[in-house]
Amino acid sequence: MAKYVYLNSRFTKHSHAKIHIEDRGLQFADSVYEVIPIYNKKLIDTKFHLQRLRFSLSELDIEYKVNDKQLIDIFCKLINTNNIKNGIIYLQITRGVQQRSHVYKNNLKPTVIIYSQSKSFNIPDKNFKGVEVITHEDLRWSRADLKTVNLLPNILAENLAHKKNKYTAILIKNNKITEGAHSNIWIIKKNKIFTHPVNNDILKGVTRTVLKLIIKKMGFIFKENSFTKEQLYKADEVFLTSSGSFITPILKIDSKTINSGEIGDITLKLATLYFKSIKNEKA
Repeated sequence: MAKYVYLNSRFTKHSHAKIHIEDRGLQFADSVYEVIPIYNKKLIDTKFHLQRLRFSLSELDIEYKVNDKQLIDIFCKLINTNNIKNGIIYLQITRGVQQRSHVYKNNLKPTVIIYSQSKSFNIPDKNFKGVEVITHEDLRWSRADLKTVNLLPNILAENLAHKKNKYTAILIKNNKITEGAHSNIWIIKKNKIFTHPVNNDILKGVTRTVLKLIIKKMGFIFKENSFTKEQLYKADEVFLTSSGSFITPILKIDSKTINSGEIGDITLKLATLYFKSIKNEKA
């Protein structure tokens, strides 16, 4: 566990970090967050994470001005202080503290929580692995495009997958695949790549955003179209993307085996290209 965290303008020991019992993030999930990968001591795709943070804060009317340089300096100090080589930065901003009421007051002072955590990643080398998943009804609220801590439906789906010894859950709404419990979902059919379009039903994943740029640069046929559970089962290749999982092949969904249980050629190519972009990213 990391020794030091950043809480409300100061660094403190992890064991000493406390928040008020009437913090709205605790009582109402009135809070947004970001998870930024660290690979080989470098922050990954930070610009896109902070852009999305601004969007979530704006949509929820949380009065916090994002200062990129200040936040990045804090991230880097935590990486160095806690000696993190590979892992994540977790950033959470709540609306702040007030006497319990559904109606929030203006000009509250936001609570800012930042910490680092070590983590290993699934990278395309000799140990690159595919995973098995389940499908689950999408029970989330109608603003899944906001990265809030309102994650109870995701938690229920993810824990059901865990009980079945599966990696994660793919969510389904009105017979259409939306996304994973903590990832975006992609299929490949006849050399065409598909993923759900950006709207209120999915989170605009940062790894998704970067991979789109790679796909277009390489000239793959790419469609932002929704697809059904049947189309998911019949795909030639399936993979997920997220800041915590990078590009991870999916080899089995419920009882349906994908691509004879082997990692597909296009998935491997995309994973390799994405990992190359990470290694080439400036610190």
